[in-house]
Amino acid sequence: MLHKLVRTVMHNGVISCRHDATVAEVVRTLSDTDIHALVVVGDTGEAVGIVSHMDIIPHHAADLEQLTAADIMTEGVVSVSPNATVQQAIDLMLARRIHRLVVVQSQDDRLMPLGMLSTTDIVREMRGSKWTWYA
Repeated sequence: MLHKLVRTVMHNGVISCRHDATVAEVVRTLSDTDIHALVVVGDTGEAVGIVSHMDIIPHHAADLEQLTAADIMTEGVVSVSPNATVQQAIDLMLARRIHRLVVVQSQDDRLMPLGMLSTTDIVREMRGSKWTWYA
């Protein structure tokens, strides 16, 4: 795995929300897609933040229609290139103590999301092929 590239392990495509989406919409999207975080995008599709379960749960008793993704998101995006090695991505996750990286491509000085790389993706890659059970 030392020389494997992020693009071979990452989830292609990003489930995202606009910065002005209500937190109610964000909660529905997270719940309906069974994921733990959404990339928050700006008006031109660039990654501007991330909303995870940990950003949402402090607002459990709030009126979720009155809050936006921009109100609760973690600003800025810790990102990685699809051409970085998985080891470089692991080192970044460990240094920042985070569970996921947004895989981005730079376009006109904007970070355009291409996918996600999570600790789960890395552990699954470490496992290799799924076992097949025979009766």
